[in-house]
Amino acid sequence: MKSKTRHLIFSLAFGVLYVVLLILAVAAAVSNGFGTGSFLPVFFLLLTPVMAGSFSYWIAMYINQRSIVHSLELENLYAFGTKASYFNLFAFEQKANVFRRNPRFSGKPHAIIAFSASESAAGRGYRRNDELIEINGKIAFELTKLFAKKGGKYDHRRHFFCFDRGTFLLYCVDRTDEQIEELMNDIRAMVYSILEQKRYHVFIQLFFGIAPASPEIPLLDSVDNALLAKDNAENNFQTFSFYDPEFRRDADAGGPIQEVIDAFDNGEFVVYYQPKYSLAKKEFVSSEALIRWHSPEHGVLPPSKFMERIDAAGLLHELDNYVFVTVCADLEEAIKKGRRVLPVSINFSLYEFYSLDFLSSLIETVNKHHISPDLIEIEITETTTQVNQFLSLSIIKKLKEKGFRILMDDFGVGYSNIGNLRRIPFDAIKIDKSFIDDIVTDEKARELVKYSINLGRSAGLEVIAEGVDSTEQVDILRRAKCDTIQGFYYSRALPKDQYEAFLRENPFEGGNKK
Repeated sequence: MKSKTRHLIFSLAFGVLYVVLLILAVAAAVSNGFGTGSFLPVFFLLLTPVMAGSFSYWIAMYINQRSIVHSLELENLYAFGTKASYFNLFAFEQKANVFRRNPRFSGKPHAIIAFSASESAAGRGYRRNDELIEINGKIAFELTKLFAKKGGKYDHRRHFFCFDRGTFLLYCVDRTDEQIEELMNDIRAMVYSILEQKRYHVFIQLFFGIAPASPEIPLLDSVDNALLAKDNAENNFQTFSFYDPEFRRDADAGGPIQEVIDAFDNGEFVVYYQPKYSLAKKEFVSSEALIRWHSPEHGVLPPSKFMERIDAAGLLHELDNYVFVTVCADLEEAIKKGRRVLPVSINFSLYEFYSLDFLSSLIETVNKHHISPDLIEIEITETTTQVNQFLSLSIIKKLKEKGFRILMDDFGVGYSNIGNLRRIPFDAIKIDKSFIDDIVTDEKARELVKYSINLGRSAGLEVIAEGVDSTEQVDILRRAKCDTIQGFYYSRALPKDQYEAFLRENPFEGGNKK
């Protein structure tokens, strides 16, 4: 029974009882001639104020409950586009405290799950707020249905939720980690079903954070811990993440994050170029743009030393855009000055690839710098294409129509299979360095690399081996008919001026080139 209905029934019951007792008291007094010899009239008269107070209390509770429901309806009208009495954070806290004080759940595990449908991989470039509001409303409605059945898989006596500032918070009692994972999988399936049924023009990837919520921990601290765990899952592109105290220490420190923000503002990030050598043509045919941090304190740092902090600082889009604009500007300058120009491949983050203005931004930038799209090669991982296969295929086809080349980076690490090479129109595959490292000493690694080369060539793709550092590795790859080599054997990644000088004069091309 809903609490406001219960309050109304109690208030009416006490009101009726109050009237009955008042009538009985008056009748008793009249029959006794208003004397003092009878105890009954006195008892009724003394009880009357108690009943009146109870009646007033339950009436007040009913009015208060209706006010809460009304405020929730207004709040959810704004959040979901529909009037509904789903819990907000305040109501969630009151409900949780009841659970935490319940002796029935003493010693049982309590947990909070946080997830958001608005901070997804594509959500960062998402503009259709009306659809997103509607989707959140349907998620809330389905969660209510999910937790409505007594004795069911997700009994409402052990589960409830709220929606606050774009995030769903779920409270679970007496659930194992396995049961929590099952709940998250069911929620994911539910959300994807909503998207498929309505065919919303939005891509959503859910990320979950889970934190313990035992009565010994302040509830809002547990909520904050769940949100930190959710952020960690999203930053590392994991479906879910259980809270670790390290998340709190990193969040409280704040220093390393501010350091990369200041470094970006101060122009300390520099684009380097690593050339790629064609074994068949015996010349350099392209290069890859790589970012380096010129830190006054730490020296020159590779991406592995700072990308997590860039992501945590929310600078992925800015850094991707900075690299791309810098490459286009460098190519424009080289063309104007009559220098040798090679196509440049650029890595884009998952978030950038799925943003709504990704293609238009690329076209606008190359046009602004008067360069041809065929001088730009876009490197994406196969994992990126699997996040949303239909959308990624559409994006790649549009990129190719505009003249950009598409390279599959880290081939062999993700979901690599023949079907993807046939279905997705890549121009080249890059065999990951982890496979190249052991080809001299490990026969299995050598055979896997040969198989990958044959697979790529059979699909009509250029095959690039990255991370090639030794003569022995080059010899094995040449015999295996690998097309292109990238690695320290030919050149490290170089700043622009050194890169241009290297292209003019190097020991591998048999003569100087402009």
